[in-house]
Amino acid sequence: MGQNEYTILMNLLTRSGRPIGAGIDDLLDALGYPELAGRSVLFQLLASLHSLLEPLGLAIRYNPIDDVFYIDLHSTVDIGIDQQVLPDRLAATLLAVVTLAYQIGDWVSLKQVQEIRKKSLKGIRDDLRELEARGYVEYDRDNKMVRPGVRAPVELDFEEIFKSIAKSKE
Repeated sequence: MGQNEYTILMNLLTRSGRPIGAGIDDLLDALGYPELAGRSVLFQLLASLHSLLEPLGLAIRYNPIDDVFYIDLHSTVDIGIDQQVLPDRLAATLLAVVTLAYQIGDWVSLKQVQEIRKKSLKGIRDDLRELEARGYVEYDRDNKMVRPGVRAPVELDFEEIFKSIAKSKE
């Protein structure tokens, strides 16, 4: 793996904007790898870069909402069941938004969040306003739809959240 490949990956994985990072297709295109055969080489390169970054306190993470990889610090905000950073009601509402956004693909209606949370629309709006103030969700122009904000995919450890949920069902 040449130095140029690592430079290309670092540039793409630290790319700012929405979303932060880069998707598989962008990474393959930038490296000049073919679509199918290049995936194996790309993942080997990502694993190798991850190993090089670990001593620096950095890690390559995956954002399943935006389907991108990005560089992050080892420690992330954990809203898992055992170690909650957000109050239960906000964590539950955020999890509803994240789950719906993952299923639907982008914006979700307040009504859909309300159906999952089984709360009043006013209660949902209050939760979402608090989450918006913290950067975990964002509203569309009409304030009728929400999606995970810029902080959610970067700061939440989705793998730990889903592991915690699975453990709680055992």
